[in-house]
Amino acid sequence: MFVFDIDGTLLSSQEEILPNTLLSLQKLNESGHPVALCTGRTWACTEPIFKQISPWVDYIICGNGSHIRSSNQTIIYDNNLPPHFIKQFIELVAGLADFLIATNRMVISTSNFTPYNDVSHCIRLFDFSLFHTQIHAKNLLAYNIEQIPSCDRKEIRARLEGIDPTIKLSPTSNFWEVLSGTDNKALALRRLSIHAGIPLEQFTAFGDNHNDIEMFKVVGKSVVMGNAPSKVMEYAHYITKSNNQDGIYDYLNKYVFN
Repeated sequence: MFVFDIDGTLLSSQEEILPNTLLSLQKLNESGHPVALCTGRTWACTEPIFKQISPWVDYIICGNGSHIRSSNQTIIYDNNLPPHFIKQFIELVAGLADFLIATNRMVISTSNFTPYNDVSHCIRLFDFSLFHTQIHAKNLLAYNIEQIPSCDRKEIRARLEGIDPTIKLSPTSNFWEVLSGTDNKALALRRLSIHAGIPLEQFTAFGDNHNDIEMFKVVGKSVVMGNAPSKVMEYAHYITKSNNQDGIYDYLNKYVFN
């Protein structure tokens, strides 16, 4: 099984899949190797990428492990943030900073201008009158938090962290990203391993960022892109070229296709 992160790995910095990367996916498929995508994006933001390569992809892991589906759209696993957390998050942040709610189907935001560069095709503006507490959110993001006075920002952050022990807030200072503390890429690959009947020792995972570290720890081979931070490279069995230099193709051409 070959597993590919999307941003910074499968995609170049211009948000494109390079021709040799496309060729690599096709050759893996023709050789009988299952292929999976494993991304922090929700399904709404993953689907346009999947459509470009769907003939050669067998499984899709989205939302940092909170959603797994097969290429024929069979749902293997799905988990959402607790509704009570979403409600309190909105109550604490609304009117002070912008925020978005990412679901499998769309991104609901208070602004068209978000820190994410991949949501323009699926964004909807937030409507408080239509909000309901049963919304199936994969992650939340509060941004433009510099608008909040520093002392209030610390208090709000502390209150968010105290709502639910199963919730994980990113340490990033310029925005607050909320993810499920019970899901990650490593757990998702364990679930996929059981479902597909392929031992994790036979998985090769490609990635470039901190949320890939957990999956690197459980797979047989971890291939880290040359554009990754040095901390991420510490978990590499192999460091390949960057996402802009055909890093995926370079590794596969050396160690798999020959």
